[in-house]
This record gives sequence, C-alpha cells and structure tokens, in this order.
Amino acid sequence: MSKIDFIDYICRPYCMFFREGEKEEMACLGARVAETLGEKALFDPEESAAWDKDESAWRDPDRDALLFENVCRPCEFRAEDCEYRSDDPPADAEPCGGLILLSLLMARSLIDKTALENCL
Repeated sequence: MSKIDFIDYICRPYCMFFREGEKEEMACLGARVAETLGEKALFDPEESAAWDKDESAWRDPDRDALLFENVCRPCEFRAEDCEYRSDDPPADAEPCGGLILLSLLMARSLIDKTALENCL
C-alpha cells in the first residue's frame, strides 16, 4: 500500500497527533500492524476510514490488555511520546491512530488475537 493510503485510513481519521502536511518519518507500531492487516485483505481500509472513533472499542479491558501486550509494550513511541500509556495520562488522552483502528477492527470482529499476532 502506498504511504497516502496509510495516512488516509489510519492517521487522518484516527490519530490525534496527525498534522496535515507534516512529513512523518516513522509510524507507530499500531499503524504498522494495521497496515499489514490491510495488505492481507483482512479488512477494507477505504470502509474503515469512515468509521466513527468509538472510545468503548479501546476502553474494553480485555481488548486493551491484549493490545497493550502485543502492540503498545514493544512500540518505540511508548516510552517517550505516548501520553495514553503514560503513568499519569491526561483525561483527554487517546491512543495512537493505529491502536484505535486495531481496537475498532477487534470490536467489529474483523480481526482476532491470532490475526494480530500473525502481523507482529
């Protein structure tokens, strides 16, 4: 998939850190996993870009624990840049766009633990 596709269905609709026109050198692990899932045709990126951000998707305790262990813990952004996973997150903190999309995919039963683990 091209970089513009990646931005269109992960960063622009879901990531509160995305800034139009700014060059991104790196992507969070959640976005890289979501991109791999899209390349494997496990979901339709064009359709997913139109979904509403549903906070209940990433606040589900079981889903959150699974995503934390598999995606957040190894993500290079977690230690320095991730407010959502910080020791004292702000009340309005959101996860990265990749984690939001992965949460939505799981909430809609489009991916499961096995699909997630196969993309790491």
